[in-house]
Amino acid sequence: MTEAPKIDGIAQVRAVVWDFDGVLNRSGRAQPDGTYRWQRIVAEELGINALSMARAVFGRDKRALFTGQEDVLDRLADWARAEGSDADPEDILELWFEHDHTPDPDLGRIVETLAQGGLVQVILTNNEARRARWIAQDAGWADRVDAIFASGETGVMKPDAEAFARVEAALDMAPHELLLIDDSPRNVEAAEKRGWLGWDYGPGGAMALAQAIMPLLLRAQE
Repeated sequence: MTEAPKIDGIAQVRAVVWDFDGVLNRSGRAQPDGTYRWQRIVAEELGINALSMARAVFGRDKRALFTGQEDVLDRLADWARAEGSDADPEDILELWFEHDHTPDPDLGRIVETLAQGGLVQVILTNNEARRARWIAQDAGWADRVDAIFASGETGVMKPDAEAFARVEAALDMAPHELLLIDDSPRNVEAAEKRGWLGWDYGPGGAMALAQAIMPLLLRAQE
């Protein structure tokens, strides 16, 4: 019989820190050809070259975009002018955000169970500021978790140590009281180096995660 996955020290956890794209949001994972579903939809509905657009927006100095130094709307406008496209950058953003959001229902149930038990839950995500606000407000995630730490607003990205330090300070918790659930091994490793607990989340990994955090789920149901 296969032994159930475990996380050493799970009983001491006071807060679960969720990654967003690729974990809570299934759409955050690329398709086999390396593109994303939203890119195909934007191309079909607006008649633009979505790959060219993606390269122009994300292909250079991604850190500047994802730490709030540059505005994604400005990059889209620059691309449209260079491409000779009459596509409205705001229309592109609207389609992008809407079609790049597919919450994982299994993880959603875990979030709800933990919330019912009063466990602190936050999102720690590398996202530019406009999409971060959409995730929080339009998609309603601000109502489902206690806080959202987005790089576009904090100015720091995972796996930089400062990104984790900001969460520790805001929650007033010690590293060993925090559990990061992330689909990036680099991010998990960086968190664990600070003394956090970490879980490297893979596609369809909700059941394994539920087994690993069972002590927290049971505590929430008491």
